[in-house]
Amino acid sequence: MTAKVLVVDDEASIRNLLARVLGREGFDVLTATTGQEGLETAVLCRPDVVILDLNLPDLYGEDVCKKIRLTPSIESVPVMILTGKSADGLPARCLDGGADDYLSKPFDINEFMARLRALMRRAQGLVSGRGMISKGRLSIRIAERMVLWKGRRIDTMAPKEFEMLRLLVLEAPKVVDKVTIAIKAWGVPLEQVHQRTLDVHIRRIRKKLGPIAAACLKTVPSVGFQWIDEAAPVSPPH
Repeated sequence: MTAKVLVVDDEASIRNLLARVLGREGFDVLTATTGQEGLETAVLCRPDVVILDLNLPDLYGEDVCKKIRLTPSIESVPVMILTGKSADGLPARCLDGGADDYLSKPFDINEFMARLRALMRRAQGLVSGRGMISKGRLSIRIAERMVLWKGRRIDTMAPKEFEMLRLLVLEAPKVVDKVTIAIKAWGVPLEQVHQRTLDVHIRRIRKKLGPIAAACLKTVPSVGFQWIDEAAPVSPPH
């Protein structure tokens, strides 16, 4: 089945460039010129990835991204911000608002394609074949991309949030370094991931987990992250 990419950008030159490049790579390309049109197209067509500009004529791109995350039918669709706007803290703010990746214009087309393919791998669920991961009070249903805390389903996580948590829980209680996380969750070397991207995604995961579960997600300064459920019941010896 052909993967669908929705490009939301009011610049005809960008839409035409991406349509040509993505079409050549075998993607089915959808386009929209406004935020509202992008949202309507996303709901109607369920794209596999959304490429989103920030400076749209009607809605700001950050708001479009937030609306996507609040719309049940498309809340888990990966979103890549592609913009010529620059400001201190903007990439982190976009990632914190629900985006999965951020790339500035002008961009290298090879880097763009590498990042897109990484998003596609996450969206297509190319993860461990294990159906369920359980560590202490947390369970992850791989096929359903569902996270449960003491049997209660938590808020749906964006693809990279899910992949990061899956990796950390799978490796628990081992510390997973940032290089490994970038390769396994993003599909690219760490130097290709914005320096604050991992921290922002961890912060979003903690927020969705809630304060009690979030305490199990530890930051190891200058190294990476780990999952330790210290309050989990201990099985009696046999």
